[in-house]
Amino acid sequence: MLRVFCACVGMALALLAAGESVAQTPDAQQGTPPAQTAPQPPVPVRIVDPPMAVRVVDPPLAVRVVEAPKTEAQFDAERRDRDDRAALYDQLLIFAALLVAVGAFLAIAFAMQAYYQSLALRAMRRAAQLTERNIAAAQRAFVYISALNWSAAGANVKISPIWANAGATPTRRLRISTNWKASHGELPADFDINYVRPPENLFLGPNGKAEIGTVFIPMRDIQAAIEERLNLYVWGRATYDDMFEGSKPHFFEFCQRLQVTGQAPGNIDLSFTQFGLSNGSDEDSRLPAEPS
Repeated sequence: MLRVFCACVGMALALLAAGESVAQTPDAQQGTPPAQTAPQPPVPVRIVDPPMAVRVVDPPLAVRVVEAPKTEAQFDAERRDRDDRAALYDQLLIFAALLVAVGAFLAIAFAMQAYYQSLALRAMRRAAQLTERNIAAAQRAFVYISALNWSAAGANVKISPIWANAGATPTRRLRISTNWKASHGELPADFDINYVRPPENLFLGPNGKAEIGTVFIPMRDIQAAIEERLNLYVWGRATYDDMFEGSKPHFFEFCQRLQVTGQAPGNIDLSFTQFGLSNGSDEDSRLPAEPS
């Protein structure tokens, strides 16, 4: 745009110069024919750009604001503000300490509650296990000796244990072993129990009874026991399982000492007394027969 403007200005100046040259020759206008002159070559016009305007920006002046001296009221206001902030900070500290204390108390209370709940759950579990055990003990098979029957059998005395099941469920894998012994003198309470014959298999239903494990004692040993030259013993053991899953095997064992009176062979009387440590079941404690 600037160059176009400059070109227009140049053309206007050229036209103005041409008009002045025509005005300076009036004679030619009064009838004098102009002389024939050679045509002038066009004058070259140089277009000069106007100088660019330069804006000088002064740097900002540093202005120092001098505060007016504070009045006593302002000092009091600032002091009150500092005191209020300090009091608020102290209150926040106290509130935070209270929150920490309450949190610690709640944590301790929760721990105590969890501890007592665990004790209660343990007690409930123990009670449930005890109840389950009592139910199983009341319903499971329990084998014991209900009686020892004896009778004379020729030159022997026949002793037959009567095994009974006191439970409400039958036995499983019941095996019974019996034996007897004649001893010169009394046997120790913890003498070695042994069995010569292999165990006999038996099934006992709920509240059932059976005679099994019969032993025969010669009549001469009976007479020797009457004369107190021998001591006679009979013992036995029953091992079995119950019908409840996960239960341990059970056993029952007995050991009896024979008390013989009368006159062999036709006039004798037998009685039985417990002897030694081998009397009880798997749920009994093996304690001495007599406290020491």
